[in-house]
Amino acid sequence: MLYPNRLQAALLFDRQVHDLEAIMRSFTRIEGMRTPVAFSLSEANPGRFYRLFHPVEELMVTFEYCEHPCAPEVFRPTLSSPYTGIVTPDIRDRLNRTQTHILLEVSHGVFAGVESDPKIAAMFEAIGRAPSGATREQFERRLQVLALMARIAIEHAMPLAVHWTQSDLLVGGEVFDKMAADPELPGPLHIHPQLFGPRPAPGDDALVGIRTFGVRHWLGREVIVEPSVLPWLANVETIFTFLRIATMPNGYVIPDGDTFGPEDRSLSYRVLHHDEGAMIGDVDPSPADMPLYELVPLKHLAHGLVSPEHVPDSRVIDDTAFPPDLMPVDQDARMALANEWFQKRKLAEGIGGRFEVRHADAPAAPPPPPAPVIRPTPSQPGLPSLSGRGLRSRVFGRKEA
Repeated sequence: MLYPNRLQAALLFDRQVHDLEAIMRSFTRIEGMRTPVAFSLSEANPGRFYRLFHPVEELMVTFEYCEHPCAPEVFRPTLSSPYTGIVTPDIRDRLNRTQTHILLEVSHGVFAGVESDPKIAAMFEAIGRAPSGATREQFERRLQVLALMARIAIEHAMPLAVHWTQSDLLVGGEVFDKMAADPELPGPLHIHPQLFGPRPAPGDDALVGIRTFGVRHWLGREVIVEPSVLPWLANVETIFTFLRIATMPNGYVIPDGDTFGPEDRSLSYRVLHHDEGAMIGDVDPSPADMPLYELVPLKHLAHGLVSPEHVPDSRVIDDTAFPPDLMPVDQDARMALANEWFQKRKLAEGIGGRFEVRHADAPAAPPPPPAPVIRPTPSQPGLPSLSGRGLRSRVFGRKEA
């Protein structure tokens, strides 16, 4: 679902918390410095519940304190994800110690609480009423507000754990605070890499795949990487790069069958677009439960991977010259292919990248001059971060014929 409206975060504590009103007032003070129009208090149960409304943005936020643990079934999906235990190894112990929680919620519009009901949504659609908060800008504003609310609460009382429902992340309070401090959207807080793979035979290395949860809220699909010899963190970096290409100004989703990678040609991934029901997986194929983007690693020099399917970088052809021996014989097909290359070149250049066409039968081009060595600086880190910002956003949009 693109741009979900109601967003929640639950902060779990092993003690009573008496700071809810102070948390609410800190939020209104900080938000009041951002805009001349302030949130108004529309409902209050002192120390227990506060509802605020912003009349210009039609943004509603709530702070609720509950003197009981959250229902255990809420956490079953995220506890089944290995990533949850990797990030916070003692997460189950933290849940067992929970006694109280603070529930934070952000939504757009006065009908946000009922618009998700299929009957009401159908009624609004029939009368031509657009859903509230249904733009990317509004969605990301909700994410920012919810993160601010949670970080203010953490300043008053550090929780055992935080459940961020948009990506179904459940992490320790100190880990969440670091994640929420990252201003990038989407960032590590918003994409949950759910790890999977076959049980390795004795003496073999584990092959780990990734299925995301959260990419659908920007692109309408999730991303999958089948179990691979590559470290899963390397594939997570590439997922964030793929997502950044799609969401940056003038960005776009890499077309089906094309590859992408950084300017230094150190890695290359092919992108496949799968519809719901498509069979995915080489060893044990299964139907996709929703539309997916699959990233297939073809080259990753840092980890010594070069797939047999990778067309060598030297096999670049001049796609503006339309080599007759590599073009279709049919004139209409030739014009359609030339126009496809032209449109893809415009997309790549629109984000400051390049488009190139490689063909396995093309003659080898002379090797390019060595790339200059760029020393790491705070503004241009030498190593990629979890969010992938260290991977240069200028990319090759490659079509391998």
